Amino acid sequence: MLITEKVTIKWHGRYREYYKNKGYIFTKFKDEFDVKVEDLQDGSNVKVKVNCDCKECKNPYLKPIIWQDYLKGVKEDGKYYCNKCAKKLFGNDKYKLTRLKNGKSFEQWCYDNLMKDVADIVIARWDENLNIDEKGNVINPKDVNYSSNGINKRGYWFKCLDHPEHGSELKNIHSFTSGAGSITCNQCNSVLITHPILVQYFVNKEDALKYSVWSHEKILLKCLDCGYEKKLSLGVLLRAGFGCQKCGDGVSYPEKFTFSVLEQLLDKDFKIQLSKTTFDWCKGFKYDNYIEKINSIIETGGLQHYEEITGNWKMSLKDIQINDFDKEWLARSNNIKNYIILDCRKSELEWIKNSIMQSRLPKLLSFKESDIDWLKCHEYACNSLVKVVCDMWSSGIKTVTKLIEKLKISRGAIIRYLKQGVKLGWCDYDPKEILKINLISMSENNYKKVICLTTGKIFGSQKEAKTKYNIKGSSISMCCKGQIKSAGRLLNGEKLKWMYYDEYLEISKINFVEN
Repeated sequence: MLITEKVTIKWHGRYREYYKNKGYIFTKFKDEFDVKVEDLQDGSNVKVKVNCDCKECKNPYLKPIIWQDYLKGVKEDGKYYCNKCAKKLFGNDKYKLTRLKNGKSFEQWCYDNLMKDVADIVIARWDENLNIDEKGNVINPKDVNYSSNGINKRGYWFKCLDHPEHGSELKNIHSFTSGAGSITCNQCNSVLITHPILVQYFVNKEDALKYSVWSHEKILLKCLDCGYEKKLSLGVLLRAGFGCQKCGDGVSYPEKFTFSVLEQLLDKDFKIQLSKTTFDWCKGFKYDNYIEKINSIIETGGLQHYEEITGNWKMSLKDIQINDFDKEWLARSNNIKNYIILDCRKSELEWIKNSIMQSRLPKLLSFKESDIDWLKCHEYACNSLVKVVCDMWSSGIKTVTKLIEKLKISRGAIIRYLKQGVKLGWCDYDPKEILKINLISMSENNYKKVICLTTGKIFGSQKEAKTKYNIKGSSISMCCKGQIKSAGRLLNGEKLKWMYYDEYLEISKINFVEN
């Protein structure tokens, strides 16, 4: 804005006629006279005071400037802008025009480099309602250079054609045209669209539309069992499950995944978590799985078996590998025919599936990839065994022995999970009450009739049978329950097999009817 209204100048021969024609009265050369600023010559060097008309200008009042420089700063809207504001407001326009003149527009680039139907879709996604410059003018794809950074260097707005409810998103077309980025709709790649099953983990459901499963952003998620909340990346959730610190079972994803595979193939005809209680020779080592049918041990080796792990890991890679060698040597020296190590350095469905299929297991157990429900394995591996055990207990399976039979988990682990479940309010396990029940059951079982299937003799109680054949402990009861195959021996070494007499009579009736 022009502040000065009049200036004082001296008469000079070069511009005497100019000002006389403007109506000013000539006196003599070098005399001073006042001139309205609008009557000054365009090339005048007279200084005038002005203000910058930009509302965002940090220094709107300027020092007096030469008249001809002021005129250069006046734009088509009749306003004056300082150099900084003029460059900011109008310099980009000139720059864009120059680039368009010397290069090509985004629209032209699309049709030159993409198939026509693809280019049509890209241009159709251009949001003309949001792509507006500082002056309020609509920006078109043909007015933008193909390597432009976008509105205020933040990109240009693109809408979603497949889902109109998805909001338009800012995309950097320079990254797209250079091959380093994409302009696809992020919301179409969001968890809500691609993996809706994961939405149940979100504390804030609206985040499911903001992030994709490939996002590295850590998002607030919750445990589906106990509600515990923590921040976790979706990639980790998809690969390895939630991993709850509150109700977690301490069993690794690969171990549970492999258990589900074996259960589908063999039902219950395998053992897990081998120790000296399983085989005397195990001594100080523990093994993951044993399949008697093929006399094989299957180990699931995590990342620590292949790479040096920093942090709180207790053993070095060298020590772990020495330990692995000793474990395998011990197993093979005790007649284990096959020792299979599955590469489980990644707790991911596809990785472990491929590791299993590339091992000797498919050949040894005669199965194909299609024989396994891999998603079921993943779902089981993501579940908390604490919740599974507590749910089974609450459903009526209120003996640790039966839970061991069904889940093949050690007694210590079952009891630990039940105690953990009590704290979480998931079950009513009471060790003292269970002990009383077990004592009563043991007492009753001791006085139940049993029959020795080997000799055909009937005894009024287990105590009587134990005395007869000098059998110690509860092995007769275990044999009757099917936990062991025999209890005691005859003098000639023949093994004694037992059954509860009432069960024996029931089976005899069934066989009689069938025959």
